[in-house]
Amino acid sequence: MTSEEPDYDQIAKVLAAQQQAARNAGKRRGERPRDLPSRNQIIDEFTMVSLNYRMNSYMVNTTVIGEPYHPSTASLNTLKKISIRDLKIEINHRGFYMLLRFLCPPMRMTAIMNIVEDEQGTANPFALYLQEPEHVRPAQSILKQNRVFILKEPYFKVGTNGQYAIRVDHPTDIIWLFEDDPRIPENWRSKSFKETKPAEYWKKRGNDLVNVGKFYDALEMYSRGLRSSPTSAEEEILRNNRALANLRIEAYDAVLGDVSFIAKLEDRSEKALYRGGLALYGLQRFDEAAEVLRVLETKFPDSAAGKGELAHSASFTGPIEIRDSPSRGKGLFTTKQVKAGDLLLCEKAFSYCFAAPPGEAVKTKSISPASVLLDVPGNRSFFGTQADIIRDVSNKLIMAPSFKSEFETLFHGSYESVPSTPPVVDTFLVAKIINFNCFGCPLTSKDAISDPEWNRASKLPSTIQHDAGSQSSLYRTTGLWLKASFINHSCDPTCRRSFLGDLQIVRAARDLPAGTELTFSYLVVLGKSPEDPKSLNRRLLESWGFECSCPICVEDKELPPAIKNRRSRLLKEFDNIAKTNLKKRKEVLQQLESTYSRPPTEVPRPQMWLPLFSLVPLYATGKHISNEKAVDQVLSTFASAGYIIKGAGLLEVEELPPRIRVEKWGLPNEGATSAWLTLRNAYKAWGDMDRAEQAKEFARISWMLFIGEDFSFVWENPPKV
Repeated sequence: MTSEEPDYDQIAKVLAAQQQAARNAGKRRGERPRDLPSRNQIIDEFTMVSLNYRMNSYMVNTTVIGEPYHPSTASLNTLKKISIRDLKIEINHRGFYMLLRFLCPPMRMTAIMNIVEDEQGTANPFALYLQEPEHVRPAQSILKQNRVFILKEPYFKVGTNGQYAIRVDHPTDIIWLFEDDPRIPENWRSKSFKETKPAEYWKKRGNDLVNVGKFYDALEMYSRGLRSSPTSAEEEILRNNRALANLRIEAYDAVLGDVSFIAKLEDRSEKALYRGGLALYGLQRFDEAAEVLRVLETKFPDSAAGKGELAHSASFTGPIEIRDSPSRGKGLFTTKQVKAGDLLLCEKAFSYCFAAPPGEAVKTKSISPASVLLDVPGNRSFFGTQADIIRDVSNKLIMAPSFKSEFETLFHGSYESVPSTPPVVDTFLVAKIINFNCFGCPLTSKDAISDPEWNRASKLPSTIQHDAGSQSSLYRTTGLWLKASFINHSCDPTCRRSFLGDLQIVRAARDLPAGTELTFSYLVVLGKSPEDPKSLNRRLLESWGFECSCPICVEDKELPPAIKNRRSRLLKEFDNIAKTNLKKRKEVLQQLESTYSRPPTEVPRPQMWLPLFSLVPLYATGKHISNEKAVDQVLSTFASAGYIIKGAGLLEVEELPPRIRVEKWGLPNEGATSAWLTLRNAYKAWGDMDRAEQAKEFARISWMLFIGEDFSFVWENPPKV
């Protein structure tokens, strides 16, 4: 979060307070507190805070990342029981576990809060982080009053308010106990525990809960039924019904576990096939999902279940593969020759969160109000939906552990998790991977276009997020795409990415031979002018730990300061020249050209595009009108970006019918579509319809590079020449 953003000062103060509290707590590390409040005092204070919090109509959610620690990987039978009074401040109690019970209705703040007691009756605040939002799963269904659980290797800390709390950052450290678990003490059991009920009873209770959307509670009922000596037929029904409940919470691995009760696909019921197919689809195992669909259609030809949902793949992978990239780790490379504009990847997000405007109703999992993420040890803050992505991915890995190995192959810096069987979820590792691989994005790439001509002509209006009118507000939405995360950075990219909701579309930015590494720019350039390489590399170093080595950045480092300062001064001077003063503008442009020593085909000149193209309207209208000069000026603009274009001059006819040849595509630029369409209009005015259509096609390709699709492509847009 930068100092220019709203509420920066307030958030910086909160971050500083968190850091001071961490330092204070560190001084007491290993201390066993002797001033624990009484049970009644703790409960009364919690009840009062909970009431006050519910009365506050709107608060910005804040997630705090503290000093990282690994989740518990120990087997429970190797751990010893510990009580609340034996806990030590700022310690992960390795080798120990706790048996606890919730005493109150929960409260959702930065975490889900409650009060727990141990078997000795000692009470203490408890905080569970990174849980699903309230509209997805109510806090009451997570930290349910009187629920009993085991916490492995607990972490005990002091908060910013000086209050002691048991903090859980890794939800897999918890073992939730069913009501009939023999490890629950007798005095904590409910009266209904000893009631013996048949499997049919538990099935009906589970069905009733599913009908009202209480899927987690339904899972417990179906599981109780499976422990009630069901018949084979009853077991199949219970498993199919439990598969449905697991499907609703996206626990896809558990769905497959239940429907696999019947081993052969051909022997499964219609419901089992349908639910198993949807689970495979959710796991992005599309070929297997299609096979299940074929069996479903063959065995149940009159069934419409699942056909629309399983009939297509949500992602497309073109001729690319993951390979080692020298000095970069892994990267994506082409496996065959591709042309500019070719689709290389269309990937559905592994996790995605759209930033809803404040006050807007949030009803789906992938929409969230913007929140604050405080990275205390990293001394950083983020405003947007990055915290929601960390939460979403953590829960996704818990629900579908088969995603874990692929997710953890993504770059995560120096932080290493501890391997374990069965797998656990290290939320600090998740946060590290998200930090390096998650990107802010507009709801659609068309929303990010700053060209007023396109906004005027298009019939598809931009989607407004909060901070209406602010370009940066477009990037509060964030997403994580597993395969696209292997694409490395370059300011002189070989591909372009665009967004359509949670789909990331990657297209070749130029003609690429087989074996070419795909690169795009990690940083979004806001406003009209490109960011200077020094500033850009400072941001790259701060966020990703590297500097760019593309020709543009290398040239900038080698450029003498005097020439760099002269170029900067001339660019500012050019901006202040009257738009109609063609002579003065041309003079300054000539001086700017003299600050470059290498040709743009070797080192593109991103800062020159706008100044050069600004002369085109002067040749298109008014006293300087000249079709030929307008075309030449557009081609000069393309040349500054490294394009090599032949056969495009108005009088440059090398063959019949005349043909434009783009021998080399240059640095992608948002204005390329307008530039090509300006050429189209010039050719039309000249009566050259062949090249007019060719220019229109190049405009369409340029549009797709930035927008991803061409159904919103508008070609009767620039001023007619």
